[in-house]
Formats: sequence, C-alpha cells, structure tokens
Amino acid sequence: MNRKTNRRGAVAAPARRTRMSAALLTLGMTCAAGAHAQSLETQAATGTAAPSESVVINLINLLVKRGVLTQQNANELISEARTEAAQAKAANGSSAGWLAAAAVVNAPTQPGDVAVPYVPQVVRDQIRDQVKQEVIAQAKAENWAQPNTFPDWVSRIKIDGDLRVRDEYRFFGSGNANNVTNFAAINQGGGFDINPNTNTTQLPTQNTTANRNNLERYRARLGVTALLSEQLSAGVQLASGNDNGPVSTTATAGGGWSKKSIWLNKAFFSYTPTPWMNVLAGRFDNPFFSSDLLFSNDLEMDGLAANFRHALPANPDVTLFGTLGVFPIQYTSDNFPSNSTDKVGGDTKWMFGAQFGAEWKINSQNRLKGALAYYDFQNFRGTLSSPCALYLGATSCSTDNEAPAFMQGGNTLIALRNIVQNPNLAPGLTPQPQLFGLAYNYRLLDIKAQWDTVVANRVKLRLDGEFVRNLAYNEDKAFNAASLPVNNYESTSVNATRADYRSGPNGFLAKATIGEPEPTSKGQWNFSVGYKYLQPDATLDAFTDPDFHLGGTNARGYILAASYAVARDAWLSARYLSAKEVYGPPVTIDVLQLELNARF
Repeated sequence: MNRKTNRRGAVAAPARRTRMSAALLTLGMTCAAGAHAQSLETQAATGTAAPSESVVINLINLLVKRGVLTQQNANELISEARTEAAQAKAANGSSAGWLAAAAVVNAPTQPGDVAVPYVPQVVRDQIRDQVKQEVIAQAKAENWAQPNTFPDWVSRIKIDGDLRVRDEYRFFGSGNANNVTNFAAINQGGGFDINPNTNTTQLPTQNTTANRNNLERYRARLGVTALLSEQLSAGVQLASGNDNGPVSTTATAGGGWSKKSIWLNKAFFSYTPTPWMNVLAGRFDNPFFSSDLLFSNDLEMDGLAANFRHALPANPDVTLFGTLGVFPIQYTSDNFPSNSTDKVGGDTKWMFGAQFGAEWKINSQNRLKGALAYYDFQNFRGTLSSPCALYLGATSCSTDNEAPAFMQGGNTLIALRNIVQNPNLAPGLTPQPQLFGLAYNYRLLDIKAQWDTVVANRVKLRLDGEFVRNLAYNEDKAFNAASLPVNNYESTSVNATRADYRSGPNGFLAKATIGEPEPTSKGQWNFSVGYKYLQPDATLDAFTDPDFHLGGTNARGYILAASYAVARDAWLSARYLSAKEVYGPPVTIDVLQLELNARF
C-alpha cells in the first residue's frame, strides 16, 4: 500500500524512504569507518537507547525523538540498510563500482552486525549530489519543498477591483422650469395617455427644483481574468448599481438598509494573435480613445471589436493605432407584437465604430496623441406606426419596438403611435397612450487630441480636446416626417411651431489637468478644470456622463476636480460640476461629489 507524506516532510512513501536509507547509509559509511559494529535494529528499536559509537544509530534515535520518523519507520530503515549492505557485499566479488573499491573495516563478528565499508571522498560527493538532485526533483513535483508556491492554474488567474464611497450634493437653480417632461419614465411605463380629455394626471416630470443633500453613494466592482493560453484570455466582472442602466454602476445607500443589487458588468474573451492586434468579444470596456463627452466612463459595450497598435519601423517614437467594432444595442423581441400572428422582422439597433489615430513621443517630457473616429448608430430614428386600433384590444402598435431602451434626456423626440379614434366615442375622447422615439439618426464624426507635457521640469500637464458633430442631423427631414418633434422648443405652448424649435448637432470638450493624471502612489495629486458643451442632438443622450447636468445632452458648463493619493492605489477626490441648458426652458444643475477611492 502506498503511503503519503505528512506536512512536516516525514518520510512515509517507499520511494522516499529508500532515498533516506541511502542517505543515512552513506553518512554512516562516511563517519563510522572505524566504529565498533553493533546490532542496529536492536538499538533503534528502543527509541531511547544510550548514545552509541555508531553515528547511524545516534542519527536515527534523534530523528525518532524529534518526530521526523516513527519507531516503525526507524526499524524499517535499519532493516533495509542491513539488507542493502548484504546485497552490496554479495555483489562485491563480481560487480564493478564504488563498493568494489571499498575497504571493509570491522567485518561482522556475530549475527546481526553490519559491516561499514570505507568510501573514498570522490564517491561520497557523487552519491550526495545524486541523492540531493533526486530529492529536490521529487519535492518540486509534489510541491512540498516550496510551501509558498501554488498550483499552475492559480498563477493564470488575475483578480482586480475597485471601490468608491461618495457623498453627493445636487443643487437646482431657483429659476428653473418645473415642467420638464420625463420621456424616459413614460417609455419605461409602457406609454402615457397624453389626451387631457381622458387623463387629467400630470405628465411625468423631472425634478428640477428640490435640492438633494448628503446622498451617500458607492460603487463596487470585482473582476476575474483567466489566462487560457499565451494568446487567449477570458474575464468577467460584477458591479453594483441602482438599476440595469448602461452608464452608471453607482448605487445609492438607504432603502431601509436593504441588500443591494449586483449586476454582470463584463463578460468577454480577449484574443491576441499578434503583438500589435487584440480582438475582444462579449461585453467589455469601451475600446475607443474617447472621453465622457460621448460615452460615460462606466459604460461597457456589447459586441465585437479589434484594436490595432504598431510603432512605425522607420520611427519607433510614432505609434499608429486604431479600433474597428460592431455593437448590437437593442434587439426586437422575438414575439413582437405579442398579440398578433404577424411578427415584426429583426430591426436591431447597431453601432458600427471605426477609429484611427497616432501617438507621437516627441521627447521624454512631451507626448501627443490624436484620433479621428466615426460612429454610425443604425435604425435609431423612430417612425409613426400604421393605424393602431387600441380600442379593439390591441396592446401594442407596429413601431413600439423603435422606442429607445434607455434615455437620459436631451435628444429630440417624436410620438410613435398613430392611434385610431374610437368611432363609438365622441371626437377627442379616445385615450392616447403614447410612446416616444428619436427624431434623428446619429452618425457621429469625432476628433480627439491629447497632449502630455511637463511644466518647470517637474509638474505634469495634460491638455484634452474633443469635438463631435452628428452628420445625420437634418431639421427639414424631421419636420417633414409624419410625426413632428415634441420637445426642444423655446416656448412651452402646445401651439409651438418650427420657429420655436431649438437644437443642434455639435459638441466639444476642453480640459486641462495639472499633476499626475491618475494618482497611484501616496502623495501624488492632480487638479483639473474643464468645459463641456453638447447641443441636444450632437450625440445619443443615452450614453453620456450621468453626473454632468445629471445626464444627457442639451447641456453646457464647467467642471472642477482635484485628487490626492493617501496611500498606494487609494485617493481622495472632489468634483464640482456646474451645468445649464443650451436651449429651451432654464434648467441649472450643480453637483458636488466628495469621494474616497481605492483599486486593487
């Protein structure tokens, strides 16, 4: 029966016991060439024998006393040593080797005695080295000689995460309009009857007047990445969040101390077939060189993307990079419409993205990076449905699937449902439960530049600039459609005309950061000031920064921020975001955020 090795390294397996006996035999032959022969088995059996002239016996007794060997192991070692000595003696007359040259001293004088031969120093060194190599090899194979090492799969797993605790304040201007319609809430509720003759309930509105102080909020993210091969890895990440919205993983405390939700934030494969190319598939970080002008910093993207990065052979200080990707954003339900046997075909909303840029390391203190990107959001523009007789029991209309899955506010919207009047009711008394969709498509041309330099030979300075334009913006097309825009008018009158309409396709960001852009070591700091401007239809409001003007487009204002690292990968930060509308009724929103951050 095989025996196992205990944690202290005691010899139990036959193979290791054989090596131990060989080592002890060698030591005995080395140190006791002239010793008086004794009955080894008899002395070792007691475990408490008096000190002997035999080094072997003394060593075995000490090993038994210290618990390295059991008494049974000691007896077995002595027995094996005696057997091997007899075998060596028998082979002495016919075999070549180191025992043939050994001079036997004190030959056995009575049964049970063991003869200890003399072994030359060179032979002893060879035996010692051989035993040492075999023991070390077995120790490494069984992982008992290196207690601080781990199995191979552990070294291929990487765990990372971050934690942020925030105290947030929201201040609303005293002159703000208080009747800003919350179209996102209408769509999420499945529609709202906008006919004042059949529904006297107030339209859902956004809070624009009541301040919010001391909002304790936090963000927690934990990810695992596994290296499957030198080229392939896989990763997942869990994150906090109030809901399944795409732009924020921040959760608000409270709720009666109820437990908080955890969401699947990332799930991806990463494949690197060459050093200059990486392919991502699944749900992963934004692969583009961009800022929160277009995409929130917490935004993760679903789809397939390929990143390229390669230095010029003629000038390694210049690196070309690029990203190509296709991203599904919203699928039509397989069963839409649920109350009809005539199902709608696939009308998936996609984003196709392409970006190309260059990074130039001018010298040790200056680096310039710039990129040109094109983002094509397809099938986002809403259309008026075919005549929809909800009064006959229909629960949906033909273009309900064109309502955006998520909105923050700012984009121009149209009504999607062409609701048929109930002929059994007087004119104007048919309920109008309406959904809303986007009035424009979005094809974005984006230019971004970044310059890193050093001021006074010791303080880092980073300058960021970005400009975006929606090439699909066309007011004529919007006002010639079957369904006209319902928001972004200067006038709040229901009789507002195109002359009152205000929107635009442009946006830009300018920002300066002095100090370490991302503090990681204790004592590092930074301070930044930025200005952001986004016309209502410059980009999709769904994916922008949720903190500036509390999310969306149709916003302009400045951002002040500062950070200080209090320990390695732990820092304090403060941000003040002051924003107001670009067009339309006055809505001024200031946000103050005080944070403690850590990553690992």
